[in-house]
Amino acid sequence: MSYIHEALKKAQREKDDHYQKYSGILSLRRKNKPSLPGRPILFIVLILACIFLGLAVYSWLEFKTPQPLARHEYIRDEPGAPVPSEPTVSAKKLYEKARLVHKTGYLQEARQLYEETLRTNPGHVEALNNLGVIYICEKKYHAAYNNFKKAVRLRPQYVDSYYNLACLHALRGEIPESLAHFRKAASLDHCVLDWARTDTDLENLRGVPEFEEMMKDRRIEEIGE
Repeated sequence: MSYIHEALKKAQREKDDHYQKYSGILSLRRKNKPSLPGRPILFIVLILACIFLGLAVYSWLEFKTPQPLARHEYIRDEPGAPVPSEPTVSAKKLYEKARLVHKTGYLQEARQLYEETLRTNPGHVEALNNLGVIYICEKKYHAAYNNFKKAVRLRPQYVDSYYNLACLHALRGEIPESLAHFRKAASLDHCVLDWARTDTDLENLRGVPEFEEMMKDRRIEEIGE
């Protein structure tokens, strides 16, 4: 019995030794293995943090980007805000105002209004002519000449500019040129001969045979009428 007992005890000891060897390895693995319950929570927190950060950045960029105002949102009194332009004044109204000012003798103001008329309508023949008249008063003869020539080019039958060209050339002592334009003006309207009677701008034509002949013919016409 003792032999069997000893044999059993020996077998038991060998079994216990074998278990202890594996038991140490398994225990070590359990100790080195990270704790799993905390990892999913950390992962979720990181995802939420990224989402929140992305939303914050998007909101900041949206706020910094300037948004255009609709047309009806512009405020006239707001500093720096675009102000709707007033309706453009027509060339006709500008010309009428310029002509009235011209008649009162305010030549500088009239010139500015004629120039504004021409900025609105560069082909306004009457404004070209009247501005040329002011240029003659200011002794800007070259500018006056250009205005009259442009006017007759735009309207070939415009008697006023032909007559004013005659006056311009007469003032400069250019008798042949003055007579040529005077003759053209008279052919368009005989009233030009009436204007010429008292016009001091044509003083240099007095005594010129051709001019005096035309004036004489006009007087004869008046007698016949």
